[in-house]
Amino acid sequence: MKPTYRNTFNKIKHARYLLPLGLVGLLSTGCAQFMAIDQPRPFTPTSLVTGAKRVAIVGELGAPRSSEEHNGHLNDTYKYIDGGAKNSGGSKFCRIVLYTGGDIFTCWLDQIIWMPAEKFGFAGTDHIVTVDYTKPEDGFWHADTIEDKAKK
Repeated sequence: MKPTYRNTFNKIKHARYLLPLGLVGLLSTGCAQFMAIDQPRPFTPTSLVTGAKRVAIVGELGAPRSSEEHNGHLNDTYKYIDGGAKNSGGSKFCRIVLYTGGDIFTCWLDQIIWMPAEKFGFAGTDHIVTVDYTKPEDGFWHADTIEDKAKK
């Protein structure tokens, strides 16, 4: 059987309507998807060990929030956010797919549930780290005591 032009025309006609609808659906996702994307990733600092050089700690955590030097000791305070396993790449992807499906089937009413869930349930944990350094003979600051407090 030979394909007819009429069947091809009908397929093009339907694609003409479906393509814009698909694009509108993708471009009009709710805020919960963007909130999920912006959540912090899991982060466990590896340089926070006794004896670590200050250069390594600053390289991993960034510049300290405050720094005080007194009597041959240096005290730095750092801040970082740990997203935890709930914000790993696979978890974020699954939430975004779920939110987008909910948007399509509920006409974006599901955002009433998902946005507070993202704001309060999936937010990362703030950590305040205080590091006391000493300067031995090598001339570099080395971590002497480390205090990591999770703040939520």
